[in-house]
Amino acid sequence: MTRRMRVGVALMAGLLGFAAQATAQIPGMPLFTNPRYGTGLRFHVDMGQSADSGTAITASTVIQGGASLALGPVGINAMVGTLKSDLTETTQCVQHPDVYDCEDQTVSGAALAQIRLAGGRRSNLSLSVFGGAAMDVKAADFAGIPDTVKALLGIVDGKQLTIPVGVSVGLRIPLGLASLNLWGAPRLNLTRWVNCTGTCPEGTQNFRWAVGADLPIFRILSIRAAYDSGKIRNNVTEQNETYSYWGIGASIGIGGMR
Repeated sequence: MTRRMRVGVALMAGLLGFAAQATAQIPGMPLFTNPRYGTGLRFHVDMGQSADSGTAITASTVIQGGASLALGPVGINAMVGTLKSDLTETTQCVQHPDVYDCEDQTVSGAALAQIRLAGGRRSNLSLSVFGGAAMDVKAADFAGIPDTVKALLGIVDGKQLTIPVGVSVGLRIPLGLASLNLWGAPRLNLTRWVNCTGTCPEGTQNFRWAVGADLPIFRILSIRAAYDSGKIRNNVTEQNETYSYWGIGASIGIGGMR
């Protein structure tokens, strides 16, 4: 297989086949958990940015895209995200594989399940519980690179699995042709390491919270924003530190998680 073909396979697997790697939160992107949704399918795109200016670890812009399906009180959301800088470099890799190196480019795949316990329809108050999982996938995972070469390239063995579990409370404010949905969601963020060659690092559990607003228009177009904050383990300092993100996005479809 040529280098160009390996790069293409890596990108397609990362962007389309992430569900096999991660059964949710994209790093650097707020977790959107508006509990008010109706049966339907939606497609969305979001942009996330660190609220901690000057923090090198979280300062980069994150781009996320995905789809959600809701059937009655059950909603399922699948998404793929990556750093904007990685997305730009990946495009250069595909166009010029002999000049640029793609092995360290990363995409994050995530899935989130949400069950509404109360509210919806004519009720202006909604309550749901949610849980999910997210995992980073590198291009090198699909390029057939031996473990010894990964070690020389500094590619970390093993995968960090992020598992958010929490509740979401929402308030709907009717505005005529549109309606404003406000929501808040505390959660427990669990991290676990899997597929390690040797001993996996210890997992962590930290409290995080998010607040957001969702503005659906004619039940077709929806604009949303969220702020997400709390503890995350810094694998460089090995300390739990507070990181905050804001995000904006839009979705289109009928019903679904808005």
